[in-house]
Amino acid sequence: MPSEVIAVNLTGSTLRVEVPQRSPLMETPHRIFFVNVLGFDVAQDFQGFVSEGLPNRAEIVQQVTKYLLGEGFVPKLNAEAEAVSRQIQVELEELAQAREAGAKAKQHPPDSLALPGFKRPLEPYQIPAVGHLLAVRNGANFSVSGSGKTTIVLAAYAALVQAQIVEKLVIIGPRSCFVPWEEEFAACFGREPAGIRITGDKPSRQKLFRKADDAELMLLSYQMASADTEELRTYLRQHKAMLVLDESHNVKRLIGGKWSDAVLSLAPDATRRVILSGTPVPNSLHDLWSQVTFLWPRTELLGSREEFRYRIENARTAADEIRSALSPLYWRIRKSELGLPTPRFHPVALEMKPYQKAIYDVLAAKVLAESVRPPTERVKLRMWRKARMVRLLQAASNPGLLTKYSTEFEVPPLEAAGLPVTELIEHYPQYEIPTKIEFIQELVREIVSKGQKVVIWTVFIHNIETLASLLHEFAPGVIYGGIPKDETEDAEFNREKIINDFKYSADQKILIANPSACAESVSLHKACHHAIYFDRTFNGAHYMQSLDRIHRVGLKADDKIHYYILQMKDSIDEVIDARLNDKQRRMLALLDDDFNVLNLDMDADEFSESDEEDADFAALLESLAAKASRPAPK
Repeated sequence: MPSEVIAVNLTGSTLRVEVPQRSPLMETPHRIFFVNVLGFDVAQDFQGFVSEGLPNRAEIVQQVTKYLLGEGFVPKLNAEAEAVSRQIQVELEELAQAREAGAKAKQHPPDSLALPGFKRPLEPYQIPAVGHLLAVRNGANFSVSGSGKTTIVLAAYAALVQAQIVEKLVIIGPRSCFVPWEEEFAACFGREPAGIRITGDKPSRQKLFRKADDAELMLLSYQMASADTEELRTYLRQHKAMLVLDESHNVKRLIGGKWSDAVLSLAPDATRRVILSGTPVPNSLHDLWSQVTFLWPRTELLGSREEFRYRIENARTAADEIRSALSPLYWRIRKSELGLPTPRFHPVALEMKPYQKAIYDVLAAKVLAESVRPPTERVKLRMWRKARMVRLLQAASNPGLLTKYSTEFEVPPLEAAGLPVTELIEHYPQYEIPTKIEFIQELVREIVSKGQKVVIWTVFIHNIETLASLLHEFAPGVIYGGIPKDETEDAEFNREKIINDFKYSADQKILIANPSACAESVSLHKACHHAIYFDRTFNGAHYMQSLDRIHRVGLKADDKIHYYILQMKDSIDEVIDARLNDKQRRMLALLDDDFNVLNLDMDADEFSESDEEDADFAALLESLAAKASRPAPK
């Protein structure tokens, strides 16, 4: 075994591993580790390896040191590398203390907390969560959507400010979380925050960073945090800040994630770190590494990236081992603990009008006939299936959609030539008004006449525009992907303003929205207790998230929450309903588990979750075949 001394020299974000001439460290096995695993380059101006622009210096220094010792070399660290190494030892000691404190906080949770200056009363299930977060220093809250994670963090922040441990609160999250943080801050402290949003172009953002010293609350998106890493790093080094990743599953990527690399590089400079997500494992256990490593960036709590990936892909007990390792460090409030009023679901079965039924039956027969010879290549098969499911949903929802390009799902207008209903499809709006549209108008007018508000969910933009026109006297708010997100995109017309008007304006009674555009961090429950579902896809994630918009912490015990689920008889609506009910049952069971692996991380154009698509389409074909085999009515 070699016993050479290997110089490990760290200067800023550059790490040099310098070796003697003819060193075995330059031979193939070691070269592969440094170049292919750690991402080093073979140095051109000295013997050894070099890595520049390190996103996480401590992690790499630790891996290099560990590897050299394991291979029998003697690493000699320069002063900066030695300082980083010492920081690792300090953090390892803090992590051990956090594990012990977190376990105690779970075994003996507090039933009260002294929080000077904090005005909002905490719910009984929130108090232990705050106590746990304070105990573990850097912690995760994986509580279900609507449980008050923002309030929990603000309560912990109040205690840390009082103890003079932190002085600033920095939130990185989706832009839709900005207003909730500002509103919750005001509700919790009884005053508006001295806040600043880091938005706009680069020169504008640089000016905002220069003004940020006077702000207590800083808000920025994952995109901006990634683009302005150095400015944010400087800010964190200058101030004692609690750095929070809201909807932290946005940085789930294990390897090659720009956002995850950015927040991991920022983590060591934060005084306290918190991650928040109701779905920390949206696709697989791979999603945990970046989130957890952000909390303890110098400790390799879950091992290196490669070690972690190998472990979860090859060890049958990986999930149990990871849960056991992380258990003291995270808190989870389950749906069953919230004590929310039970919502009322109103299934509404509607009959198709004659022309709509004729169009639907022809398209259903066409899908059934074509299913005998579908494409064999997976990508083409998915596109083929999606197009046919979209067509049937359009026909069941509003046949007028069939001649429109579906921007939501990137499905072109239906080529109706050769079909026996070509004329009906091309001129459908001239013949009849779909039953769903008539019913929605009546129901909305009834709800509004009682002084109540209502949100209408539909996946199709054309349906949003049609309803907005038919209900124009109420000046409904409309939200879909094409609507600007906030005032930085359009000062007068943006989603943030539309949602705000719906929540707080007595004149704004109706919101018509696409579920994918109102997914994360939108709370409507204090203003609205009625939701109408014009149509739904097989996408269980969007459906459950839309349900949570009006069913959240803050509701009174006697509040009545109503969901109206519109379904056309003998249509894809009934198949979707059965599949969504099944998915909801499975998801709710997972939400009462610690690590819910839910596919809640999908693009807006996902009609069906990729891992559920086979079952969804099979259920549709089974329904179509059963209907086709029925005797024709006499």
